[in-house]
Amino acid sequence: MNPPSTGRPMRIKGRNKISQGAAGFTLVELLIAVAISGIVMAGIYSVYVSQESSYTAQAQATAMEQNVRAAVYFMQRDISMAGCDPSGTAHAGILTAAAHSIRLTEDLNGDGDAAEYNEDITYDLYVKDGVQKLERKTPYSINHTGQVAVQGVEVLDFVYLDGARHVLPTPVSDPSKIRSVQVTLLVRPDKEDPHYLNTVVYRNQSGDVIFGPGNDHFRRRLLTVEVRCRNLAF
Repeated sequence: MNPPSTGRPMRIKGRNKISQGAAGFTLVELLIAVAISGIVMAGIYSVYVSQESSYTAQAQATAMEQNVRAAVYFMQRDISMAGCDPSGTAHAGILTAAAHSIRLTEDLNGDGDAAEYNEDITYDLYVKDGVQKLERKTPYSINHTGQVAVQGVEVLDFVYLDGARHVLPTPVSDPSKIRSVQVTLLVRPDKEDPHYLNTVVYRNQSGDVIFGPGNDHFRRRLLTVEVRCRNLAF
């Protein structure tokens, strides 16, 4: 016989209780989640470090490119004007022609001498605070100090050619024979790139080794031009 109906639904005991095992994560699951998160974060950090290093290297390369091109531009301009002597009485020309320095004069205002500012110019290297720099100086500048054309210069190299394009031994004993000058500049940034190894051997236009291999982590920039001394042929 069926029990008499009371008119109310029967309750099932334990229906509203949460079953055991569904209360949260187990310790093993938490450890796995932490391990996966660590791997993901390590990957993100690695990508960040790589991009940061690449950005720094590109920024340094851009700065080197701008500096070395500006320095070579000034040297090219000054050397091409060496010997400018409209009056014929300034005795302008290349006064000193060494492998790593050059001194030249030019009479820009045509007053018969090379005694004004920017008419007696020397390019050479000097070291300050442990950094080698390229200097453009004139004895007639204020306080007789030079202008820093570019920092971080490792090599400044000059090769002098006569009218037959023969290389003149340095220092050139008779600078009046010079008709063109090959200028080579090698620069490097202040900081190393730990992800780069420089094994390059650097040469000037004549094929002479001027530096390397450094076997270090510096990214270097080499720029070389040949300047025709248009005023020295007269």
